[in-house]
Amino acid sequence: MLWFDVMATNRLFRLRFEALFICCLSVATSLGTTTELGRIVLPANSSAQTASAGLQKLSGRNGLLYIPKDHAEPLPLLILLHKAGGSPSEWFSGSRSYAPYADKGHFIILAPQSPSQSWGTGPKKWGYDYLAINRALEEAFARCAIDRSRLAIGGFSDGASYALSLGLANGDVFRYIIAFSPGFIVRAQARGRIGNNNEIQIPLIYIAHGVGDNVLPIGSTSRLFVSSLRKNGYNVEFREFSGGHHASRQVADQAMSWLIVAFHQRR
Repeated sequence: MLWFDVMATNRLFRLRFEALFICCLSVATSLGTTTELGRIVLPANSSAQTASAGLQKLSGRNGLLYIPKDHAEPLPLLILLHKAGGSPSEWFSGSRSYAPYADKGHFIILAPQSPSQSWGTGPKKWGYDYLAINRALEEAFARCAIDRSRLAIGGFSDGASYALSLGLANGDVFRYIIAFSPGFIVRAQARGRIGNNNEIQIPLIYIAHGVGDNVLPIGSTSRLFVSSLRKNGYNVEFREFSGGHHASRQVADQAMSWLIVAFHQRR
């Protein structure tokens, strides 16, 4: 039996956790600098106005930023992490582009570029890829008026694994997590936040996985993750679909519909 800490602002709650993939790390704040591994740090300041709509390339290897049409401010933000060997442009390619979802739901998409072939180094280590996400966030906040209370993180395959891991470990930063065919969760401290009525809030989670996945078999990944997360109080929307290691348009439609509703039902 293991334990994990849920950090909510300045209050620490100790909850029982039966899964084998989460243990305790030190407590840190989500604002300012931190040396804690896997910690997402939001910039202290952000732009008062959002840049013009459309797809924008960020500096260096920070990735891509999509700003929706006809937006009001501030906007929710979805971070999307690509698969191993992939690139940010995959989220905006052809008929599978996520730009129409952002236009419909009025949210920004940030698609960072991993510094190396993939994200993290598996279930035991964060690596330093989260630092690249922090750099991309700095640039996104400098260009856009972002609603800090409506932040989501998602990804596919290794990107889903890293997104799920970061979302749980930074539950005081992210309110929503989307994982398409994840394969691992980094061992880390789980966090939450204090809600308006002084209740503990932890991220809402959406996981989709193909039953025919031969790359990251569902039986040894998502089904185990979902069972453990639900036992420990997480609200998980779990969709098993026919097919292999992919995220089809139908799968994406369902996930983005879930997210748009969640974004506009503020907690």
